[in-house]
Amino acid sequence: MKTYAIVTASDRKYGDFLVEHWLRSLQENVRLDDIDVVVLDYGLSLAQRYYLEHHGVRLHPGRRDGHVTVIRYRETRDLLDSSPYEQICLCDSGDLIFQDDISGVFQHCPDRFRAVCEDAKPVFSFFIKDDFFLPEDRQRITDSFLKNRMINGGFIIAPRAQMRELCDTCLRMILDKSHFGPDQLVVNYLLHQQGFEELERRYNFVVATSAEPVRIENGLILDQERQRIAVVHNAGNFRFLRPIDNFGYGPGHNVLKKEIYTALRGFYASRSGLATAQETVQRSRRELTELIRRLKADTR
Repeated sequence: MKTYAIVTASDRKYGDFLVEHWLRSLQENVRLDDIDVVVLDYGLSLAQRYYLEHHGVRLHPGRRDGHVTVIRYRETRDLLDSSPYEQICLCDSGDLIFQDDISGVFQHCPDRFRAVCEDAKPVFSFFIKDDFFLPEDRQRITDSFLKNRMINGGFIIAPRAQMRELCDTCLRMILDKSHFGPDQLVVNYLLHQQGFEELERRYNFVVATSAEPVRIENGLILDQERQRIAVVHNAGNFRFLRPIDNFGYGPGHNVLKKEIYTALRGFYASRSGLATAQETVQRSRRELTELIRRLKADTR
């Protein structure tokens, strides 16, 4: 067992992307001498499991009784209780690839959370309601959401004690664990409360919300300086809103959906100066609903 671990979660639906793009990009670009790769298994196929086990990946069983993005905190906590990893990176794998080495971030500020803030604030306010949180927790989360920048929860690094606390907090605070999204709010609440080291955006470049435009050349996703972005995150609450089509690792992949990309950049730019008031939460819901309606109409 190694000193550090990169932990992700997957099921059969996303298992092929995990194998063909996430894992391959990780192993070809990241120095893994001191890093274990751990996949929380929420229903991978036999073929996917066989491949992972024979390509240096440690599988950890998961119980599929909720949305993977939320219940992964339970299995991550169990993993930490049974494994003496000093530092853990918990990251997404269904919409994320690696293009450069990220191993150095494990030694950077090793006593703190490390994460990337998004340039614009995605609309996660849908989940600030009683279905997901107790009233007292909802108020604290709302206050944090309105006054702080949004941390993207798809790539978080922490020492084991802090990561375990994050897992406990997500599992305690989120009442309905069957939906995508509410964990992002808890991650933001806890990290802003405890403090964290902000990483450069290249360590979790969220294409949809980044103020810096991307270039795509021969399948590589580059910044304005034509440098490889270390971690590319093609995030989106809805698949059709993800700005890169045929997302993956290698030539022949990654086509920018220009209409979607332009609309998203305009949407987030228009919201960059939102006031910190309760009405902001309601307005952001209405704006996202209208954007989705308009984009669906344009893509028919």
